[in-house]
Amino acid sequence: MPKKPIVFFDLDGTLLTSEKKVAQSSIKAIQKLIKNDGIPVLATGRPAFETKELRGETGIRSAVLMNGQFIIHNGEVVYRNRINPVLLKNLEEYATKNGVTVCFHTAERIYATNNDSELLKKDCEYCDRELPAVDRDVYMTKPVYQAEIYMEDGEEEYQKKFPKLNFVRNSPFGCDIFPQGISKATGIKEFLEITGYSKENTYAFGDGLNDLEMFQFVKTSVAMGNSVEEIKEAATHIVNSHDDDGIDQGLKLCGLIDPE
Repeated sequence: MPKKPIVFFDLDGTLLTSEKKVAQSSIKAIQKLIKNDGIPVLATGRPAFETKELRGETGIRSAVLMNGQFIIHNGEVVYRNRINPVLLKNLEEYATKNGVTVCFHTAERIYATNNDSELLKKDCEYCDRELPAVDRDVYMTKPVYQAEIYMEDGEEEYQKKFPKLNFVRNSPFGCDIFPQGISKATGIKEFLEITGYSKENTYAFGDGLNDLEMFQFVKTSVAMGNSVEEIKEAATHIVNSHDDDGIDQGLKLCGLIDPE
C-alpha cells in the first residue's frame, strides 16, 4: 500500500481547545490534510460515543480509542479488547473499600461506582461530560474496555496491587486504567496492521503522559506548547498551544499541508 501520511491526534489538550472545541484553524488544516491524501486518525483515551460528533465535524473517519483498546477505521469497528471482568471486580472491590470512585467505559456509555466523588465531578467538568450512570458491576454484563480511578495521587499503590493493569494519569483528578502492555502505541500498531498502512510515514500530535508511548512509536512527534515536560522532551517538534493554532502550525511544519 502507498506510504500515505498517517497522522494521529490526541484529543484533550491537543485537538480540543480549553473550551473543549476544535478550533476552526484545526478543522481547515485537517481538511487540507485529507485533500493531500493524508489520513487523520484520533488517538485518545475517550470512548467511541464521545468522539462521534467530533469525527463528523472534522471529517476524521478513523480512531484509536480508549488508549488502544478499541479501533474504528472508516467508520467501522475493526478491533476491540475487553478487560477481564475478574480484574475489574477485584479493582472495584478494593477501591470501594478505600473510598475511591471507579468509572467503567463501554463503547456506548460510562458507568460509575458512585456519583458522590468531588474528583469525579471535577473530571466530568474538565472533560465536558455529564455525570455517569451508577452501576458498580456493569463489567459483568457489558464489555468494558477501559476504567478510570479518581484520586489526586497514590496510583503507585494501585499499580503494585494490580500488576496486570496499567494506571496512567490523565488529569489532576484521576488515571486511565487498561491492561498492562496496552497503550496508544499498541493501538496504533494494531491499526497499521489491520489497514496495511506503513509506519514509515506516521505522525502524532499530543500533550500528556498517555501520549509518550505513541511519540516513541511513530516516526515524527509533535508536542503542543501546553504539553507536560516529558512530552516536550520526547517530541520531534514543539508547536504553539492547543488554543493558539498549534495543529495548523504543526501540520505545516511537517510539510503535510502547504503554508499560506
